[in-house]
Amino acid sequence: MQKKHEKNLLELTGLPTATGQEQSVTAWVEDWARRRKSVDLSRDRFGNLLLKRVGARSRKPIYFTAHMDHPAFVVAKQLDPCTLIAEFRGGVDARYFPGSRVRLHLGHNDARPGRVVRLEIPAKPGEDKRALIELAKPAVAEPGDILTWNLPAPRVARGLLRAPACDDLAGVAAALAAFEQLNKVHARKKAAPDVRVLLTRAEEVGFIGAIAACKSGIIPRATRLVALETSKSFPDSPIGGGPIVRVGDRTSSFDPDLTYRVSQLAAHIQQHDPGFQWQRKLMPGGTCEASAFQALGFTATCLCLPLGNYHNMSGEPAPAKLSKKTDAKSVRTTPSSFGGISGGGPEGLKGPGKIDSEVISLSDYHGLIRLLVEVGRSLDRPSASPPLKDRLDRLFAQRKHLLG
Repeated sequence: MQKKHEKNLLELTGLPTATGQEQSVTAWVEDWARRRKSVDLSRDRFGNLLLKRVGARSRKPIYFTAHMDHPAFVVAKQLDPCTLIAEFRGGVDARYFPGSRVRLHLGHNDARPGRVVRLEIPAKPGEDKRALIELAKPAVAEPGDILTWNLPAPRVARGLLRAPACDDLAGVAAALAAFEQLNKVHARKKAAPDVRVLLTRAEEVGFIGAIAACKSGIIPRATRLVALETSKSFPDSPIGGGPIVRVGDRTSSFDPDLTYRVSQLAAHIQQHDPGFQWQRKLMPGGTCEASAFQALGFTATCLCLPLGNYHNMSGEPAPAKLSKKTDAKSVRTTPSSFGGISGGGPEGLKGPGKIDSEVISLSDYHGLIRLLVEVGRSLDRPSASPPLKDRLDRLFAQRKHLLG
C-alpha cells in the first residue's frame, strides 16, 4: 500500500493548480473515484468535492478535509505573442518574483517557459499581485490559463519528497489514502465509521471554498472536521519528526476536546509501536481551514505535515533537526543572486529570494495516513479516545475526598 500511496502523492503534487483553477486536481480525483465502486463523489454548487462510501449514513460523520489549490499565476490578458499579464493568487513575498522562471500550462504535457519581468503590488487589500510575464517563445494564452513556477517534477531522494506543490496536494493524497483504507475495513466488516473526504477550492486567498462549503449545506452540523495541511516547519517542528497534531495556527486554537482525542489516538499508536513518531504543536506559520470551520460553528481540528520551502520560498525555513531517515542536505537552500525587489521578507530575510520545490518527509506522510486511519476507526470508541471531560470527572470522583 505504501508504494501505491507514494505513486498518488507524486502524481498529485506535480499537477498545475491555482486558486479558482483547480480543474487538473478535480479531474484526477474524479478519475480516482470512478475506478472505485464503493466511492460516491458529488460536488456542491461552488465546486468543492465530497467523497463518501456508497450507502454511508450517519448523524455525526468524520470529515477529512484538504484544499486543491496552491499559490500560482492565472492569465489575465495577453499583450502580444510573448507577453502576458497574470494575477498571482496566494501568499508569496514580493522579493521572490523578479526574474523567477515560470511555466505556462496550455494542455496536457504542453508547458511553455517564461520569466517574471515586473511585479505590481496591489494598492488595496484583497487584490492580487499582477505580474508581467515574458515567454521564451510565442504562444496563444487565454484568460484563466495557469502559470506555475518552473520547477522539476516531483522526486524522492533519501526519504524526502521535493515537489512543486505539496501544499496542499500532499494533504489531498493522504486524505484519499486513509479513506480508501477505511473503506477496505468496511468491506470486511459490516459496521464501519462514516468517514468522508471534503476537498475544497480557493484556500490560498482566504479559505473561500471552505466558507462556501459551510454555507452550501454539504457539511452536516454535527460533523467532526479534521483539516489536513502542510505547514511551515520550524526548528521545534522538524521535517521527519512525524505528522503534527496542530492545536492551533496563527489565528486561533482548535476544538480542545477533538484535538485531545486525536492526540490520545496518536499516543496509543506510539505505545504499541515505539517507531511511530508524531508531534503536538501550535503551528503559527499561517492560518488553516480549521480556523474557518471553527469560526463558522463547526467542530474542527487539524493534522499537518511539516513543510520546507513553504509556498516555494527557499529557506522558509529548513528544519534544525531531522530524523535519521532524512538528510539535511536535501532541504538546505541558498539565496539566488539575481536582482529584483528588495525588502523585509519572511523570517527576517532580506534581498532577492529563490523559488524552489517544497519539501516533506515520506515517513511523515505515511505516519499521517496511519494516524488518519486510526482516527477513522477509533474516534467514536469510548475506550479508545475518551473525552477529556470524562477523564476529569473520573479523577474528581476518585479524589474528591481529599477536599474534606
